[in-house]
Amino acid sequence: MLNALASADVVTWLSIIVKALVYATAFLAMGSVLNLLTLSSLPAFEVRKLRQMSVVWAIGAAVFSVFRLPLRASFLMGGTWQGATEPMMLTMVWDSPLGSSIVLRLIGLALICMILLPARFGRPVAALGVIVVAASFVLRGHALEEPRLLLATLITLHVLGLAFWIGAFAPLYRLSGANSARVAGQVSHDFGRLAIWIVGGLSLAGGLILWLLTGNVLNALFTPYGQLFAIKLGFFLAIMAFAAWNKLRLTPALLRQEPGAGSRLRRSIRMEAALVALILLTTATLTTVSAPESANQTTRAAGKGQITKMIKGGFL
Repeated sequence: MLNALASADVVTWLSIIVKALVYATAFLAMGSVLNLLTLSSLPAFEVRKLRQMSVVWAIGAAVFSVFRLPLRASFLMGGTWQGATEPMMLTMVWDSPLGSSIVLRLIGLALICMILLPARFGRPVAALGVIVVAASFVLRGHALEEPRLLLATLITLHVLGLAFWIGAFAPLYRLSGANSARVAGQVSHDFGRLAIWIVGGLSLAGGLILWLLTGNVLNALFTPYGQLFAIKLGFFLAIMAFAAWNKLRLTPALLRQEPGAGSRLRRSIRMEAALVALILLTTATLTTVSAPESANQTTRAAGKGQITKMIKGGFL
């Protein structure tokens, strides 16, 4: 794995970075809507902020998603920049599962932007957009393996759970620093009640996905894919430690309006956000340069001389 990263060209590294940015912006757009819909204790000014930011993140996710098309075309041309503007290569990418995934994601992101409409209409449409964006991640890569329906369901739930978690960082961070400790504590308490179920769902879904893709979790740890997955799991466990600290110590302190509780929560959120960023970057690397041993590898030929490239991609 280290050799693969060391020998990676500029296009591969750029692909990893852009893919991580797609994850981050799409998850923040989805998560902002999910938190807006589920956290009834959010004050009115924070609801307005989440509506605005969900649109900003959705636009960012759309831009980065589209940028993946020329990058993939360049990848298929052996990492040459000529491929990024080659009509035949762009058409091939557009007609591939990646193209279908991006089209569906753009539709979902457009629906999320409808959150700016009056709540009676905008919220249901935006909620549908969240589901559509989550589903867009199962149209390519290992999500196409068998059992396809089960994998698609697990991955969609995994994406929704992670998006909900990530989407809570910004409102909790803002509230804990706005001289509204009790409000921040109540929102954190409401989030924590839902997060218990989210954590269990993420853990179960992640384990089942790895087992379905590799057939043997222990053996998978001896493969590059399994090792990167283990790194990702380590980051996740660290996040869980911060989450437990927030729920058991910091949230009660906020509700009691203890001095300094807000600043401690903000530090904890910064650490969680950094760990999530590492998870997304690891996932982008995992799904770009590695794949489970059991996953099918697709060979595509294009252009003069029948240029062939192995396409390895994870479920995201």
